[in-house]
Amino acid sequence: MQLNHITGNSYYLDGDSAIGVYVFADNTCLLVDSGPGEGRAKKVLDVLEQEGLQVHAIFCTHAHADHCGGNAYIQKQTGCRIMASPIAAAIIENPLIGPAMLYSAYPLRILTSRALMMHPSRVDQIIHPGPLYIKNEEFTVLDLPGHSIGQIGIINPDEIAFLGDTLMHEKMLADYPFLYMVDINSQLQTLVNIQEKGWPQVFLTHGGLLDDFKANIKKNQERIDHIMTVILTFLKNSSTREQVTAHVIKEFNLTINSGQYFLIFSTVSAFLSYLCHQKQAQTRVEDGIMKYIRIEK
Repeated sequence: MQLNHITGNSYYLDGDSAIGVYVFADNTCLLVDSGPGEGRAKKVLDVLEQEGLQVHAIFCTHAHADHCGGNAYIQKQTGCRIMASPIAAAIIENPLIGPAMLYSAYPLRILTSRALMMHPSRVDQIIHPGPLYIKNEEFTVLDLPGHSIGQIGIINPDEIAFLGDTLMHEKMLADYPFLYMVDINSQLQTLVNIQEKGWPQVFLTHGGLLDDFKANIKKNQERIDHIMTVILTFLKNSSTREQVTAHVIKEFNLTINSGQYFLIFSTVSAFLSYLCHQKQAQTRVEDGIMKYIRIEK
């Protein structure tokens, strides 16, 4: 791991879950997310110490373990502040909420692994979209729901937009054909909202800087449309969520483990909810089994 310069006072720590870094005049810094766990967090602090930097605060884009899994360790070692949206804060301080949402009940053991459930940490500041002042410097908080409830992004004083998991990076779209989302309507609206933004540079947690922001948005929209078509076509016959999920896994040739199954199942549920809200599908109970079926126009 190394500290990579972007421009001005903006840097990032590389890795599968990259961490944004903004350096203040007093050699303290703001982290955008903290990475997936304690092991990675130790490396983060080692690299920052070598660069003569101390963590002032962590800005959490959303409450997934690969983004805020390092919170607890970094906060314990540095006493730094943690900032998050209201919904993300509730999950960060009470991590069991995350896997319980995936399972709709007390979760299976496989859903409480460190890959899916982080250690709790204290959120010191609840933040909302709009201006955010840190050490007398102005940042802008963005509302980016869709991939996760309560997801936010941040534009730093160098005008770099850190968007968390709002988009799947162009480098990853070819390798992984499925997108994780909990709210399809919000995700589609978020993509519309950011489309005309003129940010000089855009940074994603998984993949880093984007070469062509607008082209990447279009590719993400096309991927959502494709997944929607696959599901809607399958709903010609009434089907359970499990049957739709199995079809999606087969159609997209997804190699999964038990934990990943529940992530796909959650996204399929989000698509089914969206299609029902849009009156393109409806629910029915057949022999005590909840099923979904396409509404024929």
